Amino acid sequence: MSTEGHAGETPAIPEDTLDLGDRLDPVRTLLRRAAGGDQRAARALVDVLGPRIHGLGVHITGSTAKAGRLTVWVLRSCLRDAGQLAASGLPGEAAVLDRARRAAVATEPSGDVRSLVAPDAVSDRTRDRREVTVMRALLDLPARERALVESAAQGRFPYTGTARQQPAMVLARLLDSLVPFGQPGGGAGTDGTGVERGALAALDALALADDGERARLRALTAGTEAAGVHRHAIEAAAQLTLLTAVPPSRDLHEAVLEGFGASGAGHTPAPGQTHSPGRTPAPGHAAPLASRQPEAAYHGTYATPVLGTDTQRRLVGPPAMTGGMPSGVPAQASAPLSAPAPPPQATGGTGPGSSASGPGAAPAPAFAFSPRDDAELSRRRRRQAKARGRAERDRERSPWPTRILAVVSTLLLIGALVASGLLLDARRDLAEARAFAATWSELSVQEDARPVPGLSDNGTWRAIITENRAALWAEGVSEYERDGDQEEVLQLWGERDGIPVDLGVLEVPRDGTIQVVVPERVDRLHVTREHAPQNRSGTPSERVVANLDPELSGT
Repeated sequence: MSTEGHAGETPAIPEDTLDLGDRLDPVRTLLRRAAGGDQRAARALVDVLGPRIHGLGVHITGSTAKAGRLTVWVLRSCLRDAGQLAASGLPGEAAVLDRARRAAVATEPSGDVRSLVAPDAVSDRTRDRREVTVMRALLDLPARERALVESAAQGRFPYTGTARQQPAMVLARLLDSLVPFGQPGGGAGTDGTGVERGALAALDALALADDGERARLRALTAGTEAAGVHRHAIEAAAQLTLLTAVPPSRDLHEAVLEGFGASGAGHTPAPGQTHSPGRTPAPGHAAPLASRQPEAAYHGTYATPVLGTDTQRRLVGPPAMTGGMPSGVPAQASAPLSAPAPPPQATGGTGPGSSASGPGAAPAPAFAFSPRDDAELSRRRRRQAKARGRAERDRERSPWPTRILAVVSTLLLIGALVASGLLLDARRDLAEARAFAATWSELSVQEDARPVPGLSDNGTWRAIITENRAALWAEGVSEYERDGDQEEVLQLWGERDGIPVDLGVLEVPRDGTIQVVVPERVDRLHVTREHAPQNRSGTPSERVVANLDPELSGT
């Protein structure tokens, strides 16, 4: 059977005819077509990868606005480098998402770490069938390792030094379960070099490796067979974005595709060739004579203020010549507009045969001031003096507008100060919430961490208890009414070796959310109702609001 196409058929694109087996790569085809200026392929790239890039930015930066700007920048850069990405050794999808991940992590992650397998996140995900595989791989992990992978997938890896080795191996095993690395011995590696290569490849695929680790990875993947480990790790990291996909709130097509394909729409004239827009010189015709002449010593015009007034502006070129023609007087039709009359002392006349009017003479506009300039300046000064006099008379006649204006200004200043105070309070609350979220995530991944659900009839309570610290979180908590004439407060107690420890009074905000970090060792926590301002006896009351005991919860 002949492989040549019939006459008149559209030539096939290489990606369409390349045998990729069961691993089709439509994104590479879109990149190749977008590199050729295909507008529909570029729009398809925005539709396919826009939600995954935007969701990755939202989970890493914690800001929808930052994620939107990041998405536009990444997609525009990928369209600019579409030919390079299509010709790289990575699949098209992995190449684009790897660029997006590295750009997002470079912005210093600052948002909250979200669960990637929580039921409330289902509506934010894609309809890709590979999502089920990624979710199963995460659900098969222990809770501590799953929290580690979720944090790393969102740009958080709070480990330094030798403490990075074991978490990196956990990441390598997860990525290898998604896309096998293909190392000798199977899995993420069996020998010491293979294990190290897989761990470093996983860190770099998630954009978490430092300079030393990247240099070591380059040394370990110098061979062709070992280089595939790094490539497969990047492919697996790209699949994790299936669980972080969030569609953008606005249409990105206009922002991303602005100017796309415009570079090849028109013909760019060669240096020295000039022609009017929309007209191309016919073949064989030379360019106009003016375009082939050498450029003058002074080129362009500059509007420069003279004597500090707007009405005395002149076009400045070479230094002025004595006796030159004023710039406001029109020149003759046979001479250039910027060429002044030659000085009488040098030529003795102004005829066309003078030396100053030759082709080699440089244009020299001169300054000339007329009595009209001084009169205009005097009139302006008189108008300004009259305006100042009217303003003074108005202030003397009607003081009430001034007083009203002063009162309004004072009220505006007070409003600005109150708004600044509210803004500072909001920023402080946001900083405290971020600090608590970071502490909660840090305690969650420790080896001795014990998550404890609370037993309460007032809100939902949870705690994480470790050997040296504890964190308490609650939502939906409401304050209690007065007990007669006595107010009541919620007081937090801990127990260490069977002895109660007073941890202070809990403040219940309006939204009913409580976040407390206990900087000392406790075996269990409980909250009681006490009389205001605080129970200082050292013995908690029997009115327990919430009980967080690891033994009761089975942890």
